[in-house]
Parts: sequence; C-alpha cells; structure tokens
Amino acid sequence: MHRQAGIAWLIILLQAAMFWYMSETIVFPILVAVISSPAVWWRNRWQVSVASLPWIDLVLAIGCALQWNLAPYEPPTMTTILNYPLVHAAGQFFLLVQVTRLWASRPDRPMPVYLPMLAVMVFICLGDVQLSKTGRMRRMHQRATLALVGLSCAYYSLARQRQEPQSRSARWVRPTASVAVLVVCVVSTRASNAWLLEKWSDIDQFLRGSGARPSTGRQNVLIGFSGQAPLGSIQFLRASLDEEIAVRIISDRPPGYLRGAVFERYAFRGWESHDDWIPIGRSRKALPLPNPFDRAIRTQRSSQFEFLLRENSATNLRPVTIWRAPSMDRFTFLPLTTSRLEAPIDILNFDRHSVVSADNIPPEVSLTAWVPDPSELNPLEPIIQPMLWETEMPWKLDRQATLTAKVRLRQLPDRLTTNHNLLQLATQVFSGCKTPNEKILAVQNYFATYRYSTTIEIPPMADPMLHFLLEKPAANCEFFASGTAVLLRIAGIPCRYVTGYAGGDYNLLGKYWVVRQRDAHAWVEAYVPEKGWVIVDSTPADHIPQAVTEFGLWQLWDELTLRGQMIRTSLASEGWSGKWLALKLSFLSLLNTIPRALMTGGLLFLAVRKLRFTRRAKESGPLEPAVIELRHLLEELDRRLRRLDLERATHETLHQFAERLRRAASSHPNLPDAAEWYLRYAATRYGMSLHPELQEVLRTELQAVCALLSERRTSQ
Repeated sequence: MHRQAGIAWLIILLQAAMFWYMSETIVFPILVAVISSPAVWWRNRWQVSVASLPWIDLVLAIGCALQWNLAPYEPPTMTTILNYPLVHAAGQFFLLVQVTRLWASRPDRPMPVYLPMLAVMVFICLGDVQLSKTGRMRRMHQRATLALVGLSCAYYSLARQRQEPQSRSARWVRPTASVAVLVVCVVSTRASNAWLLEKWSDIDQFLRGSGARPSTGRQNVLIGFSGQAPLGSIQFLRASLDEEIAVRIISDRPPGYLRGAVFERYAFRGWESHDDWIPIGRSRKALPLPNPFDRAIRTQRSSQFEFLLRENSATNLRPVTIWRAPSMDRFTFLPLTTSRLEAPIDILNFDRHSVVSADNIPPEVSLTAWVPDPSELNPLEPIIQPMLWETEMPWKLDRQATLTAKVRLRQLPDRLTTNHNLLQLATQVFSGCKTPNEKILAVQNYFATYRYSTTIEIPPMADPMLHFLLEKPAANCEFFASGTAVLLRIAGIPCRYVTGYAGGDYNLLGKYWVVRQRDAHAWVEAYVPEKGWVIVDSTPADHIPQAVTEFGLWQLWDELTLRGQMIRTSLASEGWSGKWLALKLSFLSLLNTIPRALMTGGLLFLAVRKLRFTRRAKESGPLEPAVIELRHLLEELDRRLRRLDLERATHETLHQFAERLRRAASSHPNLPDAAEWYLRYAATRYGMSLHPELQEVLRTELQAVCALLSERRTSQ
C-alpha cells in the first residue's frame, strides 16, 4: 500500500464519519467507505488522465445538484445564514472528488497536493449548524478538525520527494519542524474555537444584517407578513434578502399585486390586525363536484380541491398558479380579485379580508388562483367576508356587521384625529372633492410631489405619520401607503394596509414570473361602494416594482429548480397519479430543460475557446527570414504569370494551380516548367526543415523559369 494514499484514505474516512455524526445519515458514509477502500489495497488502480478529471468532476456536480433538487437533506437544526441543504450537497461533492483522486493514478504525481484542501471545504460545509446549541456536536467537530490537521501534516510530509540522500544529522530537522507546526496549529485552533463560541451571538447578529435591531432569526425578517407590520419591516426585508426568490407565478401576463397580509388598525409605529378577524375564525370546505364522473377525473388528475373565496359575476376566469419558495411556506400570496382557489387541502382557513392562511397548507405545493379575465373588481362585494357565508347562502352582511367594519376601517388614533395641522392638511388635499374616486385621485396627486428613499430618519418620540405628512421627508413605500390610509380615513373612506409583492422577472425559458424579495411592497386597498375594493398605490411610479422581461443565464438554473420542486411535490402526493406526474416531469426535464442548459453551457464554452484561439493567432511571433525569402520568390513568379493572364485564386492551393498550368501548356510551352517549380516550392516550404541549399536551388530555377517566360512574351 502506498503510504500517501493510505493517509488520504484515512482523511476520507474521517470525513465520512463526520457526515454520519453531524447529519445523522448512514447510507452516504457507508457508500463512500465501500467505494474508497479498494482504491488503497488494489495495486492496479484505475488509470485516469489529467484531462479526464474535470469531466468526472462535472458529472459528480450534476449528480449532487440533482440530488439537492429532488431529495434535499433537511437537518433537524440548521443555521439561518446559509441554505444548509445546498451546503450539504456541496460537501458531498467535495468528498466524492477526493474519492476519484484516490482511484486515479498519475505518473507525474501519485496524489494531488490539494486533497487536504478539499477536506477542509467538507469540514466547513459540515460546520454550518448550530454548534453553539449542541455541546456534543461542537466537541466532536473540534476533535475531528484537530485530527484532520494531523493527517494533513502527515500527508504533506510523505508528498515530498528526496532528490538526494540527506546527511544523518539533518534527518531530525523536518520531523521536528512538522511536530512544532502541528502543536502550534492545535493550540491556535483551540483558542480560536473558544473565541468563536464566546463571540458567536455577535457574529451571528452581524451576518444576519440586523445591526442594533432586536432579532429572533428569519421570522423577524418576515414580520411584515405576520400579525403585525412595523414601519420599516418591508424595507428591512428587501435589504436583507434582496435576491432571494419568494414565489414563482405561472401566468400569461404579469402577476401584478400579490397580497400576503392585510392590516386594519394603525398603532404607534406600524399596523396590526384585530384578534377576532384572524384566519382561525373562518374556514371553508371544498366545492362539491357535480357528478361522480367529474370526481373520478379529479382523483386521477391531482389531489387539488377547489374553494370559493368570493362570488364573481365574470363569465371568464383565467388560472394563476403560485409556487412558493421553501422559505415562504408560512404565507400565501394571491391577487385581490381571486374568485376561486385550488389547493391540496380539505378545509381552507382565511380571515375577514379573504387572506388565506397557510397553517394547514403543505410546504412547496402549488396554489392555483382563478381571477376574472379581463381583470376586473367584483361588484357589490361586502366590505368584509360574511361570517356564515357558504356557497348556498347569500353573500351579504347584516347592517350591524357592516357598520362595525366601516368603523374599524376608518379608525385612527386620537393623536392623529386631534392634530390641527394634519386636519388642515387633509382639508387642503380634499378641497373640492365629493366622490370617493375624486378623493383617491387627490391623495395620489398629493404624494406625487414627495421624494422616494430607502431610509427615513424619525425624531425620537415623534409619531412617524405626523412627521412624514407634515415635514415631507423622503421615504419608502410603507410610509406612502400608511400616509395614504391615514388621509383616506380622515376623508371617511374605509381602507386597509396591505403588504405583499408587485412586479417580477419573466423567465423566457420556463414561461413564468419570478418574484424576489426585492419586489416586496406595501399599498392600500380602499372600499368604494359601487366598485368594491380598489388598489391605491401612492408610491412614486419609478419606485414601484415593475415586471421585467429580459434574458439572463440565471433562468436556466431557476427552471431546473422549479422543476425539481414540482417533482418533489408530485412524489410526496398520495396515490399513483402523483408518481406518474413526477415521472412525466422528470422525462420532460431530461428532454427539454437539462439539454437546453447543457447546450447553452457548451455554446459558451465553444465561444470562449474560439476567442482564446483567436487571441493566440493574433499574438503569433514574427516569421523566420528563410520563410520571408521564400514568399518573395513565390510572389515574383505569381507576378510574371499575371502578365500572361494566369492568376492564382485565393482559394486555390499550389498543387491545384500547378495542375491548371499543365492544362494550359498549349498556349505557352514553358508553363509546365512553372508548374514543376510550384510543386518543388511546396515541398520545400512545407517540408520538415528549410535547408539553405534547397532555397538556393529554388532561386536558381526561378530565374530560369522567369527567363523562359520573358523570351516567350518577347517573341509574341
């Protein structure tokens, strides 16, 4: 057994053991141990060329990516900093790369020098867990790290090649230096671990970007969609998670406004919901199917059930399919005009504002909202959802419930309704306005003079709304929406504060819309008796998230991600219909999405390679003097033949031109001599080497041929 390969095998086994200990999975570590063991004891190892290793790594990367897409690892505890399932798959990739290097035999270097570095990457991936909460895992990770340092030192000490025998007195220098380095690494590692554990809370808070803000993890970042919406929460979400995907929308047109939470009560620094209007109080059963035949078709097709959210007089409805990202599975985001909803649940929970609760909706499943086509608001809609409304009952509120809802949706704190400056401002804004539509338009025109900014400074103990409305500082969408709601309520118009998303990027390959956290937005829904609920967005138009349609390479990977989510959802569903759908999606991905991604990657590779070779051709060195001299001889004979109306074409080789000269010998008896000279020139120029004697012979023969051609021309 090669000693260095044995140390590499021990390093691989150490990582496999850590995979088993940290992730509590046994199949992958056993598989690694079984595959790597014969590579150490089997003498005739697999002969792999250096050029083949990148292709093997590419296959491993594709396999780990598919495994992460179709069956991601979900640990019991994970950090909120990174996506641990992806990091876990990356660690598996780095470990499998080491196994391939253990099997590969290279004559120039038995084992690669970077193998311990790959092991360090695996330990970094395995360390992305809450080590501060589990002392047993923390201690094991520290000890395994020290063992990796020792094995790495042994690996590099065996990697050196002794070019000449060393003296006996110098043999102890390298081992002593290696032991000293190992001791220093052990001491520094233990000290750094102790410091890291002591400062972990500060580092974790810094990485999350919360600053001085009190944080309870990711749930605090998404607080704008929960039971309360403090002013600044949406902007904090956009700044913290920015490029992270929230939902994907399959629709034939831009998704528009997707409402995720609705609030009706304004507090000191944000918005809240009344306890008796939360989703727990409302539920609805699925719509009954008209006949057993339709029920059988639905059972074979999918496990989706259809629910009625509101009555709709529109005859045409179009589907809008929403796929939530795993990080957003606690919320639902639907258009305001959703009439019917398809979801894989038996009972649908919702609140008095038609906001659907995600408490009993499985994660990563799709929701299909049916909206009017063309998009229009529902006429004669009650101001809030009726308490006892079902499909067979009239959709209306009693007088007392309607008055209560209007009071709540017009209510403001006393500090706002009694402020003389604010009331005077409202009088100026609504001067001459009589109808609700005129008042809504007046508010939007008023805020058009404001400036937009992602940050706003509020003086201590000052009311944010009074400061924003009276001092007119630059602010974000939350302040524009809140200011709109305050002014409309002063004018007597019922309205509510809404948080969600607007805009999105269109994936040209997958034909769907990608909505990211940077598209998070806040707006107002105002109730107009003859129209129902209308969207009022007073944020400057240039800063409202817009739908964007342009191609990017990210669309290839995102389409694979969405297809992986579809396949996982189909596999998790009950019955054989879900398994068949998963097989169908996998087959379509293999025929369409994956080949398209590989083709694009191949075209990029060829383009880069062509550019590389083009640059090399331009950077070629000067020609040799002998070659330059031969070119002068060739140009001289070409010039003589052009006088006889015989010109060599640019696409014609020397041999082809010589053959043409032989065929034209009837017009000039000396042309065969010129043809023979061209053939000798080609043999000399493109032969193995340029001899000065051959070059001198060509020069002499050229003079003779030129003399014969000149005599013939003179005689004519």
